[in-house]
Amino acid sequence: MPTSHDEGAMRELGAFERTIDLYMHRNPVQFSLVAEFDREVSEPALVRALGRVQKRHPLLRVSVDRRGPRARYRRAEGRISVESAAAGTPWQAIVADEQTRPIAPEPGPLARAVLVPGETGTVVVVTFAHQITDGSGAVRVLTDLVTALDGGGASEDEPSWHVVPPCQEDLLSALDTTRAEIDTPQESHADAPGELTPFSARTPHVSSLALPDGLTARLVDRCRDENASVHAALCAAACTVFHREGRDRVRVLSPVDLRRAAGLPDGVANRFAGARTVSEKAEAGDFWGLARRHHLALERQRTPYVLKAGAQALVQQPPTTPEEAEAMMTAVTAADIQITNLGAVETSANGRSGPVAVWGPAQTTQLRGEHVLGVVTVGGRLRMTELTHDPVAVLLPAMASVLAQQCAASGTTS
Repeated sequence: MPTSHDEGAMRELGAFERTIDLYMHRNPVQFSLVAEFDREVSEPALVRALGRVQKRHPLLRVSVDRRGPRARYRRAEGRISVESAAAGTPWQAIVADEQTRPIAPEPGPLARAVLVPGETGTVVVVTFAHQITDGSGAVRVLTDLVTALDGGGASEDEPSWHVVPPCQEDLLSALDTTRAEIDTPQESHADAPGELTPFSARTPHVSSLALPDGLTARLVDRCRDENASVHAALCAAACTVFHREGRDRVRVLSPVDLRRAAGLPDGVANRFAGARTVSEKAEAGDFWGLARRHHLALERQRTPYVLKAGAQALVQQPPTTPEEAEAMMTAVTAADIQITNLGAVETSANGRSGPVAVWGPAQTTQLRGEHVLGVVTVGGRLRMTELTHDPVAVLLPAMASVLAQQCAASGTTS
């Protein structure tokens, strides 16, 4: 029988979740996903729909209780809050403001939404604290939100509606993996730690750009011909631009979705690991060669064996204080640019019309000089959203130009 103090307690945070939470004691990490609808969505309708989505995903109904030896998820009774912005407010301004207002661990829930009415449609910005989910989980929320806005949604009769998903370490530990015989040389220059900037609620700079649908299609085809992924091409394009700006070495951090890489079940939860690749200026002249090097390096780091080994190492030596979490995070996430690519997503459900555009995930992490780029493709168009406190004005337009030039050039299929 639980005590009164334990009433509402769920499970303890896993090792990775605890690392994120300890880091967030002084460094807020939350991200936004933006959905543009070509129809009116009222505030009461959005509140009701989010309530239905909450019933489906337990981590949308929790707080984080830090009072014990280990932080625990605790049931939160409240609804996801919804604010309405002035009609026509640019979503970029909403996203920037969301980074200045940390989501407190209590009382929960650890997500909120902003609705922006427009003349011909509605924008919905949903912001998530990183203790509860990642970008792919946020896409799942958006997909379920579309269903809920049209009257559908989960029933409390579903057997798993109240069960908090297991932590990713437990899921990875159950994988049957064998060591891949792949040479994985250490990139010595990838290990210099980053430097934290104390959180001051400073508004970040937000840039956004959508590739034309024709260019998006050509990019997909060309990457297939070049034995590279679209994500690797984005890494190569960002590195090319930074090299042109005078950087000799560029480090790229790429979150790896464990749902796809290791077959972990879908759901609203953290299911990711970080992978880092490096580009030297001498390599910048061969774009597709650089893209293939990024692709191969990422493939090595996303094998189930490597991912499981990394999770086991964290379980054995987890950080126990905010200072230790900061030291770990600045070591493993230091990069010139972070690129989170959610890939091509389908946000409509059961024939219902989904958003006409999605942007994000949009976030900052308090690392000095960071550029955090979120990428998502909906309706055949790849869209990029960058947040930084040290803007490089040409970054997104120059990346698009590089991609257009490379997709227009004659193929050199390997």
